[in-house]
Amino acid sequence: MKWYVVYTRHHHERSVYERLVGRGFQAYLPLAIVWRKSNRRPRKVAIPLFPRYIFVRCYLEMYAHLELISTPGVMCILEDLQGQLVVVPEDEIRLLRKLCDADMAIKRTGYHPEGEVVEVMEGQLRGVLGVFPEENTTTLLVPLHTLQTSVAVEITRAQVMTCTAGGKAPHLRPSFRGGWPGGDTFPTIL
Repeated sequence: MKWYVVYTRHHHERSVYERLVGRGFQAYLPLAIVWRKSNRRPRKVAIPLFPRYIFVRCYLEMYAHLELISTPGVMCILEDLQGQLVVVPEDEIRLLRKLCDADMAIKRTGYHPEGEVVEVMEGQLRGVLGVFPEENTTTLLVPLHTLQTSVAVEITRAQVMTCTAGGKAPHLRPSFRGGWPGGDTFPTIL
């Protein structure tokens, strides 16, 4: 089974997720916790980390493909520029789960695989590889190469260790060079 990316109607991520799970699909909707102003005081709200996108794990034979695209709220299954379905590696889904389950403020940013490569040595994100794009920053960017995007998380420099050239740094190099529409941004539908 492989992980595919389903593109939904605007603000239909949660309802599509529930429908897919109800139909027996293994679906994943990464959520980010943000603070929103309300009438009385700020409150925590869970919003989709990738608006309009849901990850679905299945064997994509003809029946499953038809059932996916006929689900109300689903627009299509994401394809690359060559017309091939985008398959997200299991490692990137595990990394997304770890980031979303860490109970830390995260957000989607542009694709920035270049910079000082570090490994988190302490805390909830222990073992995660990321990039500090600038020397003075505390924003760790965790690149997701298949999706050509990064997830940003605030972390102290005391929690990380710089990776050497012979270490784990090669794993952070882009593994996909599909040239998404729009350049270095998250894939969009043409």
